[in-house]
Amino acid sequence: MRPPTDSEIALAENLYPGPAWAQGSVAEGGQFHEVLVTEEAVLRMARDDVQAAQLPRRVALVDALSGRLPYAVPCSLSRIADGAVVQEFIPGAAHPPHTGDPVRLREVIAALAAVDVAPLRELLAPPFAYRGPWTESKIATTLTALGEHASDPASGAALVHDAALVLAELRQFADVPAQLVHGDLAGHNMHWIGGRVSGILDWDLAAAWDPALNVAYLAAWHGRDLVDELARDAEQARRARIWDGAMRLEGIYNASLRTDAPNWGKLMRKVAPRVHAAREAI
Repeated sequence: MRPPTDSEIALAENLYPGPAWAQGSVAEGGQFHEVLVTEEAVLRMARDDVQAAQLPRRVALVDALSGRLPYAVPCSLSRIADGAVVQEFIPGAAHPPHTGDPVRLREVIAALAAVDVAPLRELLAPPFAYRGPWTESKIATTLTALGEHASDPASGAALVHDAALVLAELRQFADVPAQLVHGDLAGHNMHWIGGRVSGILDWDLAAAWDPALNVAYLAAWHGRDLVDELARDAEQARRARIWDGAMRLEGIYNASLRTDAPNWGKLMRKVAPRVHAAREAI
């Protein structure tokens, strides 16, 4: 977090005067936006022109979700200008990782499943919106990186083999009936107060997709041992485990695109168990 600049304060005051914008703090960790936060409202600022072009759709989606979910969402409080918009502040804090009440988490999954995605289709992002679908080129890049950065040739070959099977299995999920998938149900994107969800943020990657992804997102943060308790049935649990492995492989692909020097050893130690577990679920 950092203090807001004079230009950020001026933009916020122009769009929505009233909150103590100068006393707010700017969160810089978001993929697509920086956010000037006060306890009365927040100013969401697109990082670049590409994200600014997406802002009207994303804002319209969040506004459309209001009333369709039993949780607060950050509805707009201003017009969009200069790649920014003022939205509601959602109180609460992130849930501690590696723990969670399966009853409350199942309620979140059920609430998302209950939303009719048909009227939202034009506002939702496509599946695989972050880095694109698993094309042959993307798969090849990822498998090559796995082999190159494995601790030894034998473990690398086994990991590449399992990763290829996991990514191939994703094609079988294309016909799963689509439901509302949040895109990143983890950490600070879910706010909690007193053991209950107070609101859900960051709908930028929300899509009509396989609902097993919501199970995978929640289990990745709250504990993968909860998958069977969170999933609707054994088949959804199976897909959630496979999606979890595929999401770890996205991390390998992203690292392969970086111009700096990723900590490949640490990354591989995190990814390998998840990929092998996903392979076992096939």
